[in-house]
Amino acid sequence: MNRAQQPCYTPVAPLPPGHGEALALLGLIDRALWIYDFDKTRIVWANAQGLAFWQAHSVAELAARDFNPVGQGTAERLGNLRVALGAGGGTRHENWTYFPGGEPCSRECRISAVSLEDGRLAMLVDAGTGTFERSALPPDFTYELRAIAAVRQSPLMISLCTHEGQWLMHNPAAEALVNRLSLINLPGFDNFLAMFAHPAEAAALRSKALQKGSAHGIQQMAGNTLRLHQITLRRLNDPVTGRLSLLLSQQDVTRAQRLERRLKKALVREKAMVETQRLFLSITSHDFRTPLTIIDGAARRIGRMAGSDSAIAARADAIRATATRMAQAVDRTLGWSSIAEGKVAFHPELLDIGPLLEKAVASQRTLHPDRAFVIELGDVPSLLLDAGLVERSLDNLLSNALKYSPQGASVDVRCIRRGKRVELSVTDHGIGVPAADMRRLFTRFFRSANTKGTKGTGIGLNAVKFYMGLHGGKVAVRSVEGEGSTFTLVFPIR
Repeated sequence: MNRAQQPCYTPVAPLPPGHGEALALLGLIDRALWIYDFDKTRIVWANAQGLAFWQAHSVAELAARDFNPVGQGTAERLGNLRVALGAGGGTRHENWTYFPGGEPCSRECRISAVSLEDGRLAMLVDAGTGTFERSALPPDFTYELRAIAAVRQSPLMISLCTHEGQWLMHNPAAEALVNRLSLINLPGFDNFLAMFAHPAEAAALRSKALQKGSAHGIQQMAGNTLRLHQITLRRLNDPVTGRLSLLLSQQDVTRAQRLERRLKKALVREKAMVETQRLFLSITSHDFRTPLTIIDGAARRIGRMAGSDSAIAARADAIRATATRMAQAVDRTLGWSSIAEGKVAFHPELLDIGPLLEKAVASQRTLHPDRAFVIELGDVPSLLLDAGLVERSLDNLLSNALKYSPQGASVDVRCIRRGKRVELSVTDHGIGVPAADMRRLFTRFFRSANTKGTKGTGIGLNAVKFYMGLHGGKVAVRSVEGEGSTFTLVFPIR
């Protein structure tokens, strides 16, 4: 490309004076040179050595290539270069690894600012002539090269400073932070403390790291915008001077801290709500128990007074059964409240599960005399059981089976021994559970999508799972939507 075809660039020192001849003079230098446009991420000019380095036949071919950085760390490094050059930072000496032809090539580069013909900032790169022959490098050195690249590409902000607060190095992420805070590494000034909104706290953290070897904490950064960083400091010796220094790593945790504060506030509100519910349930349950006890006692006396009048005795028994069911409902409500508080009383005894099962089925038969129950009770050993909690679990599974199955469908109950455990299953032939809801079925307050028209709280199965956990067992479920479900209580044999 002759000079008449070349775009007009205005070089910035230390390029030769006289912009009209600048590129022509640079073209004669026996070193790889090129100009990189920050905005377009393109190389817009290169001399012959630069074209050879990039394996390009012409400037036009090279300018057509996309040099948009692959790694975020590289993008931050270029951004930092742009800030430094734009601020009149002079010539930068940096080691860069390029990939002409897809192969890594490291060069010690001199980087200077130039102005493009439209006034935009670009950089002139002098990549010299020397390069590392990576195939000849010892394995330890290739490991170091990869470690350097990892630090440069890391989103973690990593810096090295003296114990007096002078910056020794930043990786690109940390340098980008320094640029955003408009901080300068001033000699004789504690630049480390200038980074933070509360220097006294940062100084205390640094003193701890110098004394104990490491320290960490959350610090508010300087500036008008609230930013919180997780800070880690580690004591070490500068590998260049041997002086006592500190490795600083930072991570922005502003969003996490805000979410944590919101969650804490929500937790406080939730605890207050639960406590209010607990008090309400406790008071209300007591208010219910007293009249229920009176009703039950009165019905019992009426039954005795009825004598041979079977009709009156039957009605008295019905009143007592209803009062008992209401008392059980109160107990269940208190039980759910206790689960929420984690205060469920658990008193296991060595018991036969058969009578508990028969009692639970009998209770449901009283409530649903027209429903059929098919019971299979195998030869099972006695188990360590809390009778009240097992009865509540069975009552929940049986009532659900009746609630979510057609009027004429039977409920099958089976209790067998399988190895070192006893399995008690309740099977219905009802609506089943949608596959999408199976994962959340035992979550408190969750109800399946196909149960919206049926009354329920979404608490029962969660309570069953909790009670079985106290027994060292579990509750399992198999279900097909539209065909029915089988819930199985699994008790360990001890």
